[in-house]
Amino acid sequence: MKMQQKQWLRMATDMSWSILPGMLLLRSIRNFSKCLTDYKEKQLKGNKIFLIDGRFLESMATGVDRYAFETIKELDRICGDAGFEVRLLVPDTVKSEHADTAAVVDAFSNIRVYYVKRGSRWTQVTFALHAWKMGAVPVNLCNEVSVMAPKGIVCLHDTCYADCPEFFPEDEVKWFLGIYRRIAKKAEVILTVSEFSKKRIEEVLGVSADRIVVAGNGWQHFEKIQPNEYIFDRLKGVEKGNYYFTLSSANKNKNAEWIISASQCNPDAEFVMAGRKLDRVIEFSKYPNVHYAGAVTDEEAKALMMHCRAFVFPSWYEGFGIPPLEAMSAGARVIVSDRASLPEVFGRSAHYIQPDNPVVHFESLLNEPVQSSDEILKKYSWVRTAQTVMQTLASF
Repeated sequence: MKMQQKQWLRMATDMSWSILPGMLLLRSIRNFSKCLTDYKEKQLKGNKIFLIDGRFLESMATGVDRYAFETIKELDRICGDAGFEVRLLVPDTVKSEHADTAAVVDAFSNIRVYYVKRGSRWTQVTFALHAWKMGAVPVNLCNEVSVMAPKGIVCLHDTCYADCPEFFPEDEVKWFLGIYRRIAKKAEVILTVSEFSKKRIEEVLGVSADRIVVAGNGWQHFEKIQPNEYIFDRLKGVEKGNYYFTLSSANKNKNAEWIISASQCNPDAEFVMAGRKLDRVIEFSKYPNVHYAGAVTDEEAKALMMHCRAFVFPSWYEGFGIPPLEAMSAGARVIVSDRASLPEVFGRSAHYIQPDNPVVHFESLLNEPVQSSDEILKKYSWVRTAQTVMQTLASF
């Protein structure tokens, strides 16, 4: 009898496990069906709602995150009388793990902020379901799109994985090429940060120009940063006003090796390199005139920018290039690569180098005349970015 009970229990357990996926699928279909009904009803009412994916608030580690954060801050200031509603969906972990960031969005006047439980598939599932449920147009400012969400607005900052796949691991390239294709299919409107990136999106993804809107970066966040001059106590042998500064990463497209080669062509010049993990790809002890600052804070970076002979940015590929713009706003002369978007962004206000030719005499280069940086700094602002985004929402 006990043996039969065990057999029946085992059979019941096996059946439960076989039925469970179907039950979960059925529940998902029912939830999605209800969301779709809610979405259609709210669309018919004509109450236009835009829902911004706030996952970027969890990290704030990249220029893409910076773009999204600064844009929504300015958007909140100007969207009060826009005639539509803007909402921000934020993982609940932001409140507990990034209290300072949460305090900023909690103080928003016009954008309604919703904190929801952080699921394992935030953008693809959680964000998508809330967009359907709210009857909202989804907006993602960070190179991502949900295949489950309604069609909406996505900011694709560049197409670097298609344009220079040799700089990235093969699996990473395949992953991002898939994201590019999803964006081209799911986004009604694609925002991007430069005319260069707009053209590449047209050519790489076959997206028509009328679906792409350029909303560039800004630099005004850097005004609020107080320089931390104690960084010079850490950099022995570095004198203010007597070094060239670069802010980079170990990513190959940033071309950090160019600085090392250029330093050997200019043995009497001093160079300061800052960036996370650069010491894993460069053996700095071999180069006595190159000083590695490691990962630096915004405050330390600003101090180094303010006192350098020039800020050097030899990148192979950029969709925009925020660091040279920040350096320019801090009063630094700027030397940038002549590739990708950089000539468009910095015009005649920067000095140019070729990323494949490190044979450069810096003093001679800096003696060449350039225009004032004032026009560049006037051209780019987070206010202008937010205005462009708001116009895009209004015309959606």
